[in-house]
Amino acid sequence: MTIMKIDKLKGTENYNVKEQILRNKITYTIKTTLEKYGFNPIETPILQTYSLLSSKYCGGEEILNECYKLKDRGNRNIGLRYELTITLAQFISENKDIKIPFKKYEIGKIFRDGPVKKSRYREFTQIDFDIIGAKSGLPEIEILSIYEQVFKKLNININIRLNNRKILFDILEYAGIPNNLNTQNSIILTIDKLEKIGATKVKKELLKKGLNDKQIQLIFDVIEIKGNNEEILTKFSEILKTKNAEKNIEELYRILDIGKSYNLKSLVLSPSLARGLNYYTGTIYEVFQKSGTNSSLAAGGRYDEMLSKFFGRDLPCVGGSFGLDSISCILKPDKLSNVQIYLIPIKISEHKFLPILIELRKNFNVDFDLSNRGIKKNLEFADKKNIPFCIIVGQNELNSGKLNLKNMVTRQEKKLSLKEIIELIKNN
Repeated sequence: MTIMKIDKLKGTENYNVKEQILRNKITYTIKTTLEKYGFNPIETPILQTYSLLSSKYCGGEEILNECYKLKDRGNRNIGLRYELTITLAQFISENKDIKIPFKKYEIGKIFRDGPVKKSRYREFTQIDFDIIGAKSGLPEIEILSIYEQVFKKLNININIRLNNRKILFDILEYAGIPNNLNTQNSIILTIDKLEKIGATKVKKELLKKGLNDKQIQLIFDVIEIKGNNEEILTKFSEILKTKNAEKNIEELYRILDIGKSYNLKSLVLSPSLARGLNYYTGTIYEVFQKSGTNSSLAAGGRYDEMLSKFFGRDLPCVGGSFGLDSISCILKPDKLSNVQIYLIPIKISEHKFLPILIELRKNFNVDFDLSNRGIKKNLEFADKKNIPFCIIVGQNELNSGKLNLKNMVTRQEKKLSLKEIIELIKNN
């Protein structure tokens, strides 16, 4: 018999039980936090029309280069979604009666045919949350507060890097860059690479895009400003004297000021932060571990024009997303099973032990021996799975009404009734 070799597609991942338990824990932490803040779940299709994915109102040319483009049997152009924000447009087109403001979250797979490296896959899970129909200020703070709460629960120390995309346009105006949106967006994409590829490579890339040395230096004079948040804003005000700069700087002042009322501790102004997607119009942010890799754990921003342009009415939006894969990469899986109790029947029929199993499952996650193994092998199996409790039941236990409970952590054994076992484990 020929054995088929099964290769895994590069940029995709299988997750074993231990890894998936961790991912589920992260997802649960995020979901419960979002729901505390008034967000409700939705789901949108992975397959979308290519006309939506490639719309000029969406992500822009660079992200579109990573879009998986397909044709269906009817020769229609379709694609796999490369993020969840754009599918929101299609969702709202079918749900025009939603009450504004609308707070939603979605957990789903997205696909990008981009460079594959550690923590960057072709297929990955994203957790997006958005507030639709609310003006700037408080909605942003809600999202930033959610980031702090989630990462506190996950015991990850973070910085939330903060900027305003409008200030980046002010910087380009200050540097004498022509007021051409495509040109400006292309330059902003390059600026966003500063921490990833360094100043030398960014400057070379800007030269290739037609900027001269003076323009590049003026840009760097601003994006390399150092200091605390107040010092950076003061320097912005001193340098940027363009038409809208004062108002745009004030937006950042307001975010930081409201953030103090929320007791937010992790907001750090980052003048070079740009975010790669063209639809952002205001406040932008990315979350990073304080001491760790330069991989973003979460990100988002305000995008007031995308949905408004689709529907021809004012629909301001602000949103965020968590990268499940990047978060799980920095946390250590510590559980091999979600089973709480392992039931070991010894030389009794299923009719005798199934009522016990059914009663236990009313309260706990319970598995049992399916292979008629002896006590020793069953205990070894439960130990390897890190199952905290085993219950051994044979005819003697049934006759006495006292089951043998073994704590697999302390190695202590007790003879207890089923009711006593349930109460003990509930309070453990």
